Amino acid sequence: MELAKLGLGCWAFGEDWYWGSQSHSNSVKTIQAALRGGIKHFDTARSYSNGRSEQITGQQLKHNREEDIIATKTTWLPADSVEKQINISLKRLCTDWIDILYIHWPKPGVDFRPMMEVLEKMRFAGKIKNIGVSNFSIQDIELLKGAGEIDYYQTGYSLIWRFPEKEIIPYCTDKGIKIISYSSLAQGILTDKFDISKRFPPNDPRNKLAFFYDDSSQHVKAFLKAFREITLMAEISVSKLALYWSLTRPWMDTVLVGSRNRKQIEENISSLNIDPDPEVMLKITALSDELFNNMPMRDNIFNHDPSGRN
Repeated sequence: MELAKLGLGCWAFGEDWYWGSQSHSNSVKTIQAALRGGIKHFDTARSYSNGRSEQITGQQLKHNREEDIIATKTTWLPADSVEKQINISLKRLCTDWIDILYIHWPKPGVDFRPMMEVLEKMRFAGKIKNIGVSNFSIQDIELLKGAGEIDYYQTGYSLIWRFPEKEIIPYCTDKGIKIISYSSLAQGILTDKFDISKRFPPNDPRNKLAFFYDDSSQHVKAFLKAFREITLMAEISVSKLALYWSLTRPWMDTVLVGSRNRKQIEENISSLNIDPDPEVMLKITALSDELFNNMPMRDNIFNHDPSGRN
């Protein structure tokens, strides 16, 4: 079986408001361990830690730039500021080009075509190799037709979040757009080190995660209980089996997984080397199917409504 590629998600690097404290030393060690483990794909964004994630990632990858894929993201920008802001990212990333530049989220009532046209000009100039979108609907992508070409689509996807299979993944595979997953361990829920019954402080952003809503949490708890029993019998960790399952999706190009220290990334890389019994994989898929059928539909794991309906 041919596995998808494994990539490192760099959101947590640099004291981010969402993830909290993160030492520079751990960020550097994580990237270096990823490189030693054969990871070639590194994903960050302009907004992560106010640009600090881009800086840390770029500084660690600049010595072997030709060998690695650097992806970064930006939310909507007016056409006259696109090139300036992308040049800032290029400087932070210590590179002359970005391998994948994503438009991060759609924005209701905004025409993205002028922005897309500038990105295409930057692609022609060699500053961008590929253009992608993240969290866009089919309708959002269709509106970009004529302004440019979409090469990659990044979406939340995991054993416990498969809603992209309904529409966007079939659409992308039909159009030849490559699929990249984020939150492949469901924000840590699929690491077996997370208590889904835990209550966070009122201002904690994790309270908004779709998994914790009353109409979802009981289904997720039941899944995790049964999944842990399977992993114990298979003698393979929860996170390894969860990542391996995503890596085996035939339409998946790259599975991004966030890691905050050397131990975590080495554990995640080891998922590439397991060889679970096919019967185990069938049981996991059946469990995931049941959860998928019982969970209420939401646009994304953050329960963020980019359409502006709510």
